[in-house]
Amino acid sequence: MISPHTFSNITDWLENSINSNKLPFGKITVSQNNNIIFSEFREKNLDDYADNNLYRIQSLTKPVTSIVALIILEKFGIDINEPIKSIINDFSNLKVLSEGKLENANNDITFEHLLTHTSGLTYGFNYSNKSILRGNTDADEIYRKTGLLGKIQNSSITSDEFIEIISSLPLAYHPGSRWNYGFSTDLLGVLLEKICNKSLNDIFRDELFIHLDMNDTFFPDEYTENLIPTFKLTIPSGFKIISGSDSVKNPKYFLSGGGGLISSPEDYHKFCNFILDPNYELLQITHIDKLKTNQLSGDLNYLSDGMNFFDFTFAGPGMGFTYGFSIIDNPDLLNYKSTSQILSWAGSSNTIVWIDQKNNFVFSMFSQLIPFGYYSYKKELMNLIYSDSNFI
Repeated sequence: MISPHTFSNITDWLENSINSNKLPFGKITVSQNNNIIFSEFREKNLDDYADNNLYRIQSLTKPVTSIVALIILEKFGIDINEPIKSIINDFSNLKVLSEGKLENANNDITFEHLLTHTSGLTYGFNYSNKSILRGNTDADEIYRKTGLLGKIQNSSITSDEFIEIISSLPLAYHPGSRWNYGFSTDLLGVLLEKICNKSLNDIFRDELFIHLDMNDTFFPDEYTENLIPTFKLTIPSGFKIISGSDSVKNPKYFLSGGGGLISSPEDYHKFCNFILDPNYELLQITHIDKLKTNQLSGDLNYLSDGMNFFDFTFAGPGMGFTYGFSIIDNPDLLNYKSTSQILSWAGSSNTIVWIDQKNNFVFSMFSQLIPFGYYSYKKELMNLIYSDSNFI
């Protein structure tokens, strides 16, 4: 387990990161057996918000949606390999845009494809920016023109409008052929709403949150309080609060299963510890096992082709993907210290989580800062922790 000396080094790392303007603030939390065993918070920019405790977790919503999807599929007797067209007929005639030409998709999109990001859907990230995700496929340009990502982030469309747009767009890859980061989990969330005939907020609460006492995790609305504001990193002037990011002003029409939740570090640790030590009354062991093991045929080495590439501390050579998390299969191929079978993911405002299955603990570093990954926080922290000789 993590030694007291390493905990001290973590505290020093956090304090140095704040003082050197690598972070505006941060909270690092470590838990084991559903108990918090370490928690440190440092800030020098929060001013009136230091007592707020709710974070936008963006893409850390995705693992939550994945687990709830498994619960719902189990509850309604729907096979994981069922084509989604059986729920939404709009996905019956899929096209793939390859080398400038449209062709019929070789396969239907299944629930498993959505859970593993192998559906062929993409995001339409900006091609020219310097973010760590780049929308370089032929299909990404078409997605960008629809403005769908912005509409979801602003929650300015309904679930039906989302389906109308997303079902009309070509796929970047044939379903099942490769991993690609995109709208898979948002589509999964809408499918859950169709299956249950309830809002995603109600589904999450009824099927998971009340069972895990996750009282601070939900989709925000215009009345939500205690949100920590989001900062933008500007070079060389430092950090600037994004106006209005401390509250949610607009009515919400779309609940994003791919990135819409707010939460607290304590709540998210409850969720992650459920994965380490699951309640099988909520979910069968076979589905839990697929959350904890690689479900791809190999690793994600092909992401180095640059077509839609992701930060290699989360996906790349030596790593696979489960039903919701990236997983380290071969730490020898990584350029940082680690052990195998670590599950991890993050949110775009720098909420970073990993689950160490071998050493049975959960680690998180929460901040609210864009852009994501300007500094390699996860790499630095993993090097710091796994240099400890106590780890296997």
